Amino acid sequence: MPPEMLSGEGGAIRLCEHLEPRAPTHVPTLRYAIEAAGQTVGEVRVRLGDSDDLKRHFGQIGYEVYPAYRGRGHASLACQLALTVMRDLGYGEAWITCNPENLASRRVCDKAGAELVEIIDIPVEHVMYEHGIRQKCRYRIVL
Repeated sequence: MPPEMLSGEGGAIRLCEHLEPRAPTHVPTLRYAIEAAGQTVGEVRVRLGDSDDLKRHFGQIGYEVYPAYRGRGHASLACQLALTVMRDLGYGEAWITCNPENLASRRVCDKAGAELVEIIDIPVEHVMYEHGIRQKCRYRIVL
């Protein structure tokens, strides 16, 4: 059972919904609101699975901080708390992916202690390629 809420210095994550897969390639996902000072400042998703496509392209943890709240460490805290969720659910490692040009996301991965394993090219036939994404950084964290 995933935790309903986890908190750390300066904020918390609160479980909003448990999303069931809507397509054969989707996985169950826990969507958490990122909260700070009584405001929802973004969201973090924990994707429950370990398929090759998930670990190579989509990542098991995804985060977004709303523009007005960026640059304050909210994504780093949310990522750390999401890693706790994964550890509590029995995962031994977590994969996070981001676009190479997304320097803020890369800093979040570095702060979390993730290792940059590689930068991969997205296959032409992959759905990400259709959306203009050509590469992904793959970060691994041992939990």
